[in-house]
Amino acid sequence: MSEVASIYARCSTTDQFPENQIRVLRDLAERNGDKIVAEFVDKGISGSKKDRDALNQMLSAARSRKFTKLYVVSIDRLSRSTKDLIDTVEVLNDLKIHIVFQRENIDTTSAMGQFFLTVLGSLAQFEREIMRERIKQGIDRAKSQGRKMGRPTKMNDALRNAVQLLYSKGASIRTIAKTCSVGIGTTYKIIQEIQQDEHLTAAA
Repeated sequence: MSEVASIYARCSTTDQFPENQIRVLRDLAERNGDKIVAEFVDKGISGSKKDRDALNQMLSAARSRKFTKLYVVSIDRLSRSTKDLIDTVEVLNDLKIHIVFQRENIDTTSAMGQFFLTVLGSLAQFEREIMRERIKQGIDRAKSQGRKMGRPTKMNDALRNAVQLLYSKGASIRTIAKTCSVGIGTTYKIIQEIQQDEHLTAAA
């Protein structure tokens, strides 16, 4: 079914060319039979920065119901911060805006896309749990008069599901680590566990 769509593109430095992203997304939208009515481009702006002119304009247009589908080349173009990514996707999802991430082959109208939204919801809960744990550790640290405490664990089912989804879509280790806000070592560890589980399942 044809939809009224928009494109969001971002590049981190002024010597990069968002036109490459736009061309790919235009072609994808055309193949899907969708009509592009607006293109929002942030050039020379880091994905870790939440306040971006084109991003804000895109969200404003979404709230005004000017489009029903958003095309983005990849997850990290929308945001490199897990929290900001979750916030942005939740806003768009609440507005019934479908999202297509071209590189990861994720479309939120599909079963895999719905799973992606479920994983993001789990990650949102995960972030809240980590924050509560940090607060508790800060209180415990104060009570123990500065005794050094370990960092809260960043491993749980939500994180594992997010890593597994991105890994299955061909995302690089570095991209997965940045998207999930964990270290590369932690990402490797999770992927190794996933591969071991898959090996055991295949051997059973």
